[in-house]
Amino acid sequence: MAGSVIRFEAQTVIRRPASEVFERLADLPGYRQWMHRDGVFGGTELTSALPVRSGTTYVDRTRMGRFVGEVTEHVPSTRLAFSETFSIFGHSLTQARPSYVLEVDGDSTVVHHTAEAELYGVARLFKPVAARIVTRERSHTLASLKRSLEGSPDID
Repeated sequence: MAGSVIRFEAQTVIRRPASEVFERLADLPGYRQWMHRDGVFGGTELTSALPVRSGTTYVDRTRMGRFVGEVTEHVPSTRLAFSETFSIFGHSLTQARPSYVLEVDGDSTVVHHTAEAELYGVARLFKPVAARIVTRERSHTLASLKRSLEGSPDID
């Protein structure tokens, strides 16, 4: 079913240490403080106890509905990955897998961001629209992250 997968890849350089970038990305409840407000994102609520680590569960509220998620990889200052499922009436329509790899570059951090979304059932019919949404949201997320840490909206 390779035709049902959308893939996004981008990177940006943030003039802050990798530990600070990682802390911002791992603070799931804090996303509402720095994430752009003009997209589909509405907020994140933890459904398991702090601290955030591999296995932490959460719900992302979006304009489309709720994505039930889990932190699948948590390696401080290096790697952070998630798996999120969007369902309607008990039927999974999308599974998203965003991830971040952080690379130290002097006093800066190169953020490598990858996101895959697999569409199921009727959602496959909306792949072109979903691809535009994924590209827009993931690009905005990187720009918001950069702006929140260094005040610059540019993506490299």
